Amino acid sequence: MVRDLAKRRDSIDRRQLYYALIKAVVWTPVSASSASGHIEPGDLHPLDCEGLAGRASFAFFSHEAAAETWQDEEGQGASLRLERIEFVDLLPLLLGAGAGSAYINPAGKFTGEFYRHELETMLDGARKLANRSAVVVKPQPEEASQPTFWQRIRGWWT
Repeated sequence: MVRDLAKRRDSIDRRQLYYALIKAVVWTPVSASSASGHIEPGDLHPLDCEGLAGRASFAFFSHEAAAETWQDEEGQGASLRLERIEFVDLLPLLLGAGAGSAYINPAGKFTGEFYRHELETMLDGARKLANRSAVVVKPQPEEASQPTFWQRIRGWWT
């Protein structure tokens, strides 16, 4: 999807990618000393601290093999571990950490960069989807159906 979006820059492709990410579980590098399953914005590992107007860039990975390859090649020198997290839960952490952008599968064959406004758009869309699914639809009362001829006959005998 990232490759297709880069080729066409179509809003339909963009929405499909955003939706797929909102539903995805991803891996992200975090400080090895952070509590597993309880990540704070300060636990995220920045790729570049001066990338976009002084805002850091961060990484996340669509599959574990890409994350491990990146960690072996690029994550040297830092005490990191990979945290598996739902992307929708990672978004507020990225924004809270002051992300200017986030890369999906950096150093991979198919990579892409999402700027801060795109991260905000995805978080806003995820919240809207959550609100929509939280709306409870009241069941419609069933219309009283007329008894069939045989039901009326049986009613006379009982």
